[in-house]
Amino acid sequence: MSPQNVFSKHDINPDQRKITKLQSERLAALSGVKATELVGNSIAKLSEKLKWKIDPHLFLFRKVCGKVVKKDPVTGVEYPVPFATVYVEDTDCNLISFFPIGWQWTWHFPFFCNREVIATTKTDSCGNFCVWIPRFDIDWILKWRKERICFPLIFRRPLIKDLIPRLPEEYLDGPWPPIPDPDPGPLRDIEMFKSSVIEALAGIPAKEVAERVFDLRDTKTLGAPALMEENLMQTRAFEGELPPPLPAEFHNVISKHDTVAAKKASAEDGMRSAIALKAGLDISAKEISGLSPQKFIGPFFRCYDIFLPEWQLITDVPDITFRVEQDVNGDGNEEVIYSESYFDVRWDETSIPDVTLMANSNAKETHLCESPVVPCGNVPAILFAGFMPLSLPTYFDGAIAPASVPPFQADVGYALRPNRPKLGTLRPSAKTPFCRTLQFHGCVDVQQAKYYRILRSDNGGTSFSAIAGLAWNNYHQTGGAPIVISADSNGWYEVNPVDSSSNTIPRHDLEFPNLLLDWSTPLLGQSILKLETGDASKTHMAYSESVAVQVDNTRPSVNFSKLAWKFVGESDSALRELLGNPCPTIRRGVVPQDIELVFETSVSANHLRNAYIYTHGCGSGNFAEESTDLLNNPTHWHTSTMDNSVLLHQRYTLDASALEGSYTFACRANSRAMNPSGADGCNSVPPDWYCDPVYLYSHPHFGVAVINGD
Repeated sequence: MSPQNVFSKHDINPDQRKITKLQSERLAALSGVKATELVGNSIAKLSEKLKWKIDPHLFLFRKVCGKVVKKDPVTGVEYPVPFATVYVEDTDCNLISFFPIGWQWTWHFPFFCNREVIATTKTDSCGNFCVWIPRFDIDWILKWRKERICFPLIFRRPLIKDLIPRLPEEYLDGPWPPIPDPDPGPLRDIEMFKSSVIEALAGIPAKEVAERVFDLRDTKTLGAPALMEENLMQTRAFEGELPPPLPAEFHNVISKHDTVAAKKASAEDGMRSAIALKAGLDISAKEISGLSPQKFIGPFFRCYDIFLPEWQLITDVPDITFRVEQDVNGDGNEEVIYSESYFDVRWDETSIPDVTLMANSNAKETHLCESPVVPCGNVPAILFAGFMPLSLPTYFDGAIAPASVPPFQADVGYALRPNRPKLGTLRPSAKTPFCRTLQFHGCVDVQQAKYYRILRSDNGGTSFSAIAGLAWNNYHQTGGAPIVISADSNGWYEVNPVDSSSNTIPRHDLEFPNLLLDWSTPLLGQSILKLETGDASKTHMAYSESVAVQVDNTRPSVNFSKLAWKFVGESDSALRELLGNPCPTIRRGVVPQDIELVFETSVSANHLRNAYIYTHGCGSGNFAEESTDLLNNPTHWHTSTMDNSVLLHQRYTLDASALEGSYTFACRANSRAMNPSGADGCNSVPPDWYCDPVYLYSHPHFGVAVINGD
């Protein structure tokens, strides 16, 4: 579900909401009508009453959409935060802006801020929300910034696309790196750099985006959703607030080595006084008492067009901000999970990009936001892993075997459609394992069962034990606090769970009524799962049919076995090995000569999808593939389910006129393991699950300096 289609059933029509005191002042400033005539009236009423006094477009609305997420600190995955209340606030704030000498960024220290709620909404099960904001509120922000030098810049948070250098068109002949997948167009600039270079230019979030760009290239399937491509470069360059480089005297105060305050004054008072003096403020003014050097927002872009003092007072800064609350402990009261936001939305005259609000660690996230339609009968069953049905052999090998075939075989438990082999024009069935966290859906509210548990065997069905120690969040269909689904020490879950107030919630009233297990899969191997139901005393009632599931969370192994060069015309016995050299360098001579290079890499994986090697250089001159080498094999897609190792080989030439500089040699090796959660859109690519997703890969690089001289 996209943010643009999300509206809470609790929302009221935006034109019926009464405008606040702050809004009335802004509309008055734009229209010339007195604020006293406006405050407390709805926009619908004002548009009728004052339609010949105020420009009608000021009574229109603009839609702002976004998503509330919580980032896993280990994996970096952003999980949605469902059923949280989003408050949209009209904000008027005073700022002390800090323009540190020599830095490209600006920081703002807010104080004496006024906030008034102008809209509220709820996130849906996928964490999405949309709100309507009065046009005059946005127009006032734009007008206020345009009338002041540099303000449109210094209140704009940088996006990743802002920090990636734009390359001249002559360097953008693609695709780059030279692989046969479709070029993603607007992302081509980021492709020209190694992920380590991207990290140096724009930080860790940009590096993550660069790696996702490679994933996008590898997973691009005809008809696949383009949402990831559309949103990648809109990612905020800095996910949170970064500390500013405060002057050394402030650090001394904090460390109690020095003082900038009067006797008996606190260190913070001293710093506040010093900042006030630098910004030309009266240090006795009570408004500045709320200024804290440790409460900052930034970084933002810095203005270089005019000279600015290091500290600058900016008053009455307008913005529209967000606060998000969620009942995280089930006490009936919502707690703040996101607040103190400033300048989250990049206001624009035309389209407004979606905003992502990164919730605090206390937020209760969900690992899924949509679930498949599960057809339940009157017996317990495990029917889906994510969106992939486990009961149809056309999708999945291992769920239901013919009577003539033993129920458990070493080769069952694989998905058949994703990441199939390529053998000429043929694409036979795959043996694709699952990876990462799997959500199993099925039927337990049968035969008056009160409890259920999932039993697992890792020895082909010889013995089973209960999966225990797992917990996840589910939700009532009407929202409210998360319902924590957890098991006892023997792995038993309640069919109808109990919420934090000890109320029993019928399973059919849950947001995800058929979610049985949120399973963090093991590293590698086959697991056979079956569901057991129990009565009120947890006495066995029935078993489901067993389901075999293959998982593989390992990454391919890549080893550079040869990277050697020679001058064109020399025999291969003259090849000079670069691997193992701490400073690999190719010296082309005082009078540069053409050179050849041989690059060879071995790749192995438990479930190899494909691998390729490539090289790129400085733009004006690159290594060219030499076609005469019979061993050339720079790219490989597995041709059968047993094809899991490959030796990649390519001979290159570099013209003597190519620029000196750093040239990179790299290998990308992809596992065919996938996750059927539907996040990659494979379930919606017609026909479903015929797709080639990438979740696990290896991507080592090797840099070589090419210089002239002996």
